[in-house]
Amino acid sequence: MITIFITTVYSRDLRYKEMMIESMMKLPDDMFRQELLTYLTLDDIVNLDNACMNHKYRSQLMDKIDGVILIGDQDISIEASYILKWLGMRRIYLIKIKTVVGDLNLHLSTMENDYLDQFRYTEHVVMRGPIRDDMAIFIISHCPCLLSIGISDIECDSELYEFDFSFTYPQLTDHTLQSISAHCTGLQSLYFSCCKYITDTGLITISEHCRDLKSLAVMGCDQLIDASIISISTYCTGLQSLALGSCRQISDDSIISISTHCSGLQLLNLDYCDKISDDSIISISYNCIGLQLLDLWNCQKITDASIISISTHCTGLQSLNLDCCDKISDNSIISISYHCIGLQSLNLSWCRQITDSSIISISTHCTGLQSLHLVRCRQITDASIISISTHCTGLQSLNLYGCGKITDASIISISENCIGLEELDIPCTNISDASLIAIAKNCTGLQLLYTGGCYSLSSDELRRNHFNSVSELRAVLLSIYPSLLI
Repeated sequence: MITIFITTVYSRDLRYKEMMIESMMKLPDDMFRQELLTYLTLDDIVNLDNACMNHKYRSQLMDKIDGVILIGDQDISIEASYILKWLGMRRIYLIKIKTVVGDLNLHLSTMENDYLDQFRYTEHVVMRGPIRDDMAIFIISHCPCLLSIGISDIECDSELYEFDFSFTYPQLTDHTLQSISAHCTGLQSLYFSCCKYITDTGLITISEHCRDLKSLAVMGCDQLIDASIISISTYCTGLQSLALGSCRQISDDSIISISTHCSGLQLLNLDYCDKISDDSIISISYNCIGLQLLDLWNCQKITDASIISISTHCTGLQSLNLDCCDKISDNSIISISYHCIGLQSLNLSWCRQITDSSIISISTHCTGLQSLHLVRCRQITDASIISISTHCTGLQSLNLYGCGKITDASIISISENCIGLEELDIPCTNISDASLIAIAKNCTGLQLLYTGGCYSLSSDELRRNHFNSVSELRAVLLSIYPSLLI
């Protein structure tokens, strides 16, 4: 029904459009509203409105869309107040709002109170950019049903702004968190990134009032210390996902408390948490046996003791990131391969002790592996990658940057067996045109290929930094080998 509706709205055949609009107007209001309109994008709704602007069913359409709740992702810019006005006049409600705030001097007066009623059913809000307390509090206070809130910085052109990214960061303080705790007691998911002014005071308030919290991510919030995370563990015992990336003041005290009180934890991200040691991870392994994702990027105190304990107790682990954990050896990865056979993603970049023994064992036991990153694992040879290609045919992402012992044999084998490959990074000195020809022939779904540093390739065009599709690669290869059949 949705497909027919979309076809009708965009059709240039006026007779067909007239017939279909007439048929749709005869649908019962409940069916029209719940089975059709709620699944449309905002663009579709606008086009429907325009299509019926001068139509005889205009007034009937307005009655039918009255009270519609859009459940799809909606990209609404707060600066585009005319959209809010348009929605408000038609009493169309939004489940999800995404905003990008690019102007620190944006006045709240542009958001007219008369047209914010449509946010009454909004459950998900995402705000990006240098948003201030007053604006965040204003939005939150008009969304009484919020279940998830995400606030982060925006990407910017480093050359244009001379490496000064401070203006892209959210300018929020604990006042916003206190407002969330007052208005959103049913909150289930909270994501903050690069909120430099958030402290324990705000997060403790969240823990005390939002006890249904299931997912918490506070990435790059420099001022947070153990007190807030311990409070979260005490009050939000149903927590399932915790991300504390680059919160460098967090210590073992926090994670041990989480493991003690939040036994249902499934996802844990501690990248760049320098103070975390084996004590944390071993405690997690004993108490959070349902753990599925563990990210320990650059946690340099972590040793084999942690990973072996995880492998023994958290056998449902699906994703493991040990990037820059240079104390990890084959003992850890072989243990993971034996016990966590459902592993789908493994990152061992810069783990310099890792040898072929680890990767061959992973390939043999974890045949559902989809992503493997081995950046600068200099002991890895073709034996590993050929074994991966033989057993893990569903591989989608492979990064072999700086693996100097890898040759064409590996890449050709990958291309022949892992035809669903989407991302491949092969800046290796022993790779020739033969590898790229094999990729172009077999990996038709390739979306990203990095070749920078492959000095054995025959031309600068092939040695360029990356290709965004297999068609780009084929075009270059055909310019060099016109008779090539690919």
